[in-house]
This record gives sequence, C-alpha cells and structure tokens, in this order.
Amino acid sequence: MADIVRSALGPRLYRIYIQHETKLRSRAYDANGMEQCGDGIIKALSYAWSICYYTSPALVFYMFRKGFFTSAGYVYLTKCIGSALVILIGAFCIRGFGRFNNQDYRAFLDILVATKASNTEENKRKLRLYDFDFHDWPADYKWNETLKSSSNISNPPDVSVLSHSRQRSWASKIFSFPCSIMRYFVAHAFGRPMIYPGSVGLLQAGLAEPLLSGRTVFLEKGGRRAKLVAADGNEIDSLFMDKRKHDEDNNGNTLVIACEGNAGFYELGLISTPLKAGYSVLGWNHPGFAGSTGLPFPEAEKNAMDVVIQYAINELGFKQENIVLYAWSIGGYVAAWAGMTYPNIGGMVLDATFDDIVPLAQSKMPEALCGFVTNVIKEYFHLENGKYASRYPGPLLIIRRMRDEIIALDEGVAATNLGNVLLKRIIKQRYPNLLDVENEVILDEYLAAPDHSTKVGLWESMNINVEECNTIVKKYIQQHGTRFPSQLGHDLPREKRVSLLMFIVLQYLMDFDAAHCIPLPSTDFRLPWNMSGQA
Repeated sequence: MADIVRSALGPRLYRIYIQHETKLRSRAYDANGMEQCGDGIIKALSYAWSICYYTSPALVFYMFRKGFFTSAGYVYLTKCIGSALVILIGAFCIRGFGRFNNQDYRAFLDILVATKASNTEENKRKLRLYDFDFHDWPADYKWNETLKSSSNISNPPDVSVLSHSRQRSWASKIFSFPCSIMRYFVAHAFGRPMIYPGSVGLLQAGLAEPLLSGRTVFLEKGGRRAKLVAADGNEIDSLFMDKRKHDEDNNGNTLVIACEGNAGFYELGLISTPLKAGYSVLGWNHPGFAGSTGLPFPEAEKNAMDVVIQYAINELGFKQENIVLYAWSIGGYVAAWAGMTYPNIGGMVLDATFDDIVPLAQSKMPEALCGFVTNVIKEYFHLENGKYASRYPGPLLIIRRMRDEIIALDEGVAATNLGNVLLKRIIKQRYPNLLDVENEVILDEYLAAPDHSTKVGLWESMNINVEECNTIVKKYIQQHGTRFPSQLGHDLPREKRVSLLMFIVLQYLMDFDAAHCIPLPSTDFRLPWNMSGQA
C-alpha cells in the first residue's frame, strides 16, 4: 500500500535517457492507460484552478451577482468543492495503481528515493538518466554567505527612500492603507502576469512540449541540469553546457551566463546563440518559470542571479574575469545588478533592454491610469537597469534592435528606443568630458537615424578618424589606466571630443536590424570591447 501511495504522489516522468558508448539517447516515458487517465483528471483540475485564480476578480463579481454568497450559495459551493476533492482523490488513486504496475516508473522511483536518502554522485548520475518534475530533484548547490560577503561590493541604502518612510505619520499610513492594499492586489493579480508572463501557469502548460523538446536536445548534447537553492529558499532550474578545452584561446574557456526575457526559458531562449559560437553556457529560469520556484519579483530575481553566479564560480570553476553576462530584454535587470555586485565579471552584453521600466510601462497604459501604474511599478517592479549598469566598471556592449516594437516608446522608431537612454547614461558616467550638452545633440541625431545608410551618411559627415581616436585612447590608458569615471578628452578641442565620443559609441553600441523577439544569430554575437586591451 505504501508503494502505491508513493507512486500516486510521485513526480511526473517525461523521458528516460540511455547511455550508448559516448552518446546519450532518450525515449519518451510510456505511461499506461490508468496513469494517463488519472493524470489527465489531475491536470484538468489544475488548469481549472489556474483559470479561476487568474480570473478571480471577475469570477468573484459574477458569483456575487448570482447570489453565491448566501446561505444557499455556500451550501452549493461546498457540494462543488467536495465533489472536486472526491474526484481528485480518485484520480490520485488511479494514477498510483497505474504507476505501480509500470516497471519503468518503479525503477525511477527507487532511484529517486535512494538519491534523497543518500545524495551521492553515483546516485545523482543514475537520476540524471531521467527527466521528471523538477520540484523533486535533489539540490545540487546552495547559496553561500561566505562567498557573497567576499565578492560583493557594499551599496548604501537609498537614504531618501528611508527618510521618506520614517517621516510619514501614523495617520498618513492609516489613510493610505486602502490604496496600499489596492496596489498590492494589482501588482500580484495583473502586474506580475503582464510584466513576467512566463510565470503564468497556463502559458507554461501550453509550452510544456516545446520546453521538454528543447531541454532534451541540450541534455543529449551533454548538458548538465542542476537545482540551485537561492538565499530566499527558491529553487532555480539551470543547465550548463561545457565547451572548455585545454587550448587557452578556445571560446569555451569563457562562460556566458544567459539571462532570459519576461517570457523566456533556457530551453528555448538565449543559450543557443553563444553555444553555437563555441562558448560554454549557463542558462537558468527566472523564479516561477518552468522548474524554478517562487515568483519573479525584484528581490527574488537578484537572489536567483546571485546563486547562479556563485554556482558558476564555486562549483563549475570559472573565474569571474572569464564570465560574461548575456541578457535580453527584462533580463538586463538581473545582469546589470550582477555586474554592479560582482565588478570583476569579465563582460556584459545587454540585448534589447531599457534604462528604466517606468517610462516603458507608462507608454503602454492609458493616460488616466499612468499615475496609479507608476506607483505600482515603483513599489513592486522598479527595474532600474541603467542605475545598476552604470555602476559596473567592466566591458559592456549594448545591442539595439532597430525595429524594436517593445522597448521603443513609439513602435519601431529608433529615436524613442529606451536603449538610447541606457547608452547615454553609461557613457555620461564613464566619460563625462565627452558627453556634454552640445555633443549629446549630435549623438541623439545619430541614434535617431532610421536605417544603416542614414547612419553611414552622418558618420561620414563628421570626418571621424578611427585610427587617431584609437591612438588617443591607447595613450590615455597608458598614462592614466582604465578606471571610471575617465577624464578622457578633457584636454581636447570640441571637434576632437565629438570624434572621440562617436568612436566610444561605436565600441559600446551594436545595431541589429530586427524586431524585439528575433533571435540574435551566433555570427553576430561578440564579446564587449575591453578598454584595458587597448593599452
């Protein structure tokens, strides 16, 4: 009886891997009829619950109008819930009997139980031959306070925010309480699903087969899946593709950590681009995405990024200077935070990302809701990519999509692309003498160019001597080093400073003629310009 209960409550099994000499092959797990029937009922009830959850405001209003919140209504609801529970228990029993009579599932369950009892490398090696629900996967790495304290840089709290909260009176807090409740409700019921749609269970259910297929391809190519436990207890689903060789010039000795967008998963997302270019790659899913637990609020996002970097350094053996962060869209937030927190990281590539989420959210909302939406965003989802990225001192590359319909305030208009604001903020922080008011006007004109031919025409009209600019940069580095903010250009006439500014922009900005969601080809992927390499 205990084995049947254990089978009923066990994780879903998807694929079984078989080692053929040096190659790994897999086959789909063949569930029998009883398991399929029971599991189908459980899934249907789970989907129904998800629909009720995400439509709860409208559902509650409908139930109120139909009189469900009366004595008779409560009796009816109790009967419905009771019937659903009976059906659910019956479905678990059917699934348990089906799995108990399946030799493949019983063999898998024995290995899973043995691994949980003794998490040895041999048991984990056997368990990796199965693809199953990740919540039952034993932890491979846990966040380490010691490494955090030795690698982190101290960042003082925002005093203005703290003082503002202290100055508020009790009366003010009481009167603002209803608004706080409303903002909380909107942030969780509408804000999170809109900002991070990948965390919505129904979307994940619809993508279940593509996610499994994508993961299978990587695992059959030697990928290593691991569960990382963050500081807040969230479990992060990760996949490592090792391309290291003994040749020091090999791209595989550089690890690219991919930070996905708001509906991106490592199974289908960024990691293919650097992987095809020959780099070692570490992909991971945001909290609440696929196998990762939790919800993708800013603190959880930072904790997840933190444990991923610790895993790369501590467990996989990469030095910080051999790690490059590659982020797309909203993934730029955690990448920028990681760059600030781990300043020795070897580089950062920000693709189709923004400076601050507030103007982006405001541009997508009706004007009447702008004030309320702004308050919700600032309280729960204030993603200030530019603030963090400007505090990262290492090599950095911004990839701007010329036909971006998401990051641009006006769809497809290069001049309104928020990547422009991010670029200018970073250059202004790093090279304050180059980006003054007059030069900013020239840069804005260049960034507003709608196509490549217009940009080329503007570039040629400036008569920029790239070799001369390169020589000036090299000479400055030899004399003053590469620390930021740099005084580069402080002793040059305005014409030279304009040329130098555009030369720097050329190193920091890569334009890609595509829309927001078009994957970056591996042939276009490159590491950021390293200023110290100019010396």
